[in-house]
Amino acid sequence: MELNCDWRSFQSLFFPKKKLSATSTQNPVYLITEGQVVISVFADGQDLADWTGATYDEVEAEFSHREIYAYDRVQVDQWMSQAVDQGHFYDQVQFLRGQCQPARVLKNRGRSYDLSQQSHFLLRSLQTWWRVVLPSRYGVYICLDQNPATSIFLQVHQGRMGGCQVPDLSSMIPERRRVPSDVVKYISEHYLVPVQGMYLTSKEWAEWAESENPWPQIAAALKADRTKLAPFNWSVAALIFLRGYLGI
Repeated sequence: MELNCDWRSFQSLFFPKKKLSATSTQNPVYLITEGQVVISVFADGQDLADWTGATYDEVEAEFSHREIYAYDRVQVDQWMSQAVDQGHFYDQVQFLRGQCQPARVLKNRGRSYDLSQQSHFLLRSLQTWWRVVLPSRYGVYICLDQNPATSIFLQVHQGRMGGCQVPDLSSMIPERRRVPSDVVKYISEHYLVPVQGMYLTSKEWAEWAESENPWPQIAAALKADRTKLAPFNWSVAALIFLRGYLGI
């Protein structure tokens, strides 16, 4: 059990459950097979549990209009065993995303679906060349709608997430909890790391998470003062504008 990680809050902010939509029936189908038998089946936004026990050929015939990715059970077991050696749950998930190569793939309409890229835009960026210019150890505080209850604090060590939790601000004077710079200062002093806070709306946060490239929108929101950095840091703002306007 990882006491420094609140995975429920992390999941709700970075990977919330998606609502069913008309396009759910077009999402890729993922299978784990043992020989020809399907022992597990998943598709984002759908319950396909009834197909457990069917043959691969039956599933392929039913979902021939969709991408199908089939993984061999023996290989999946090996990946799962290797993932245990990773630092914590998020590292394990990222390891599996990077390692998992399907044994069989059915692609349609020329689409390409890269499982390794299905991670949150902010978490991906912290692992890019940003890690060269950012401190080796720091924190990121995300607060939605000025509500500490919908916030999370990430500890980052050399580009990798080292912990995540909703900060306990109960010992702060109530008036100070409404001042972003005071909140970030309090968290920084409590965890003994430099902290960059970001205050924004839950609506834009959700929209950015769904976008393939949200950085132009983020840069525009920062420029319009809808998204606020606390404290304002020119270096961090420059990183956002470089990614938003130049794509680097």
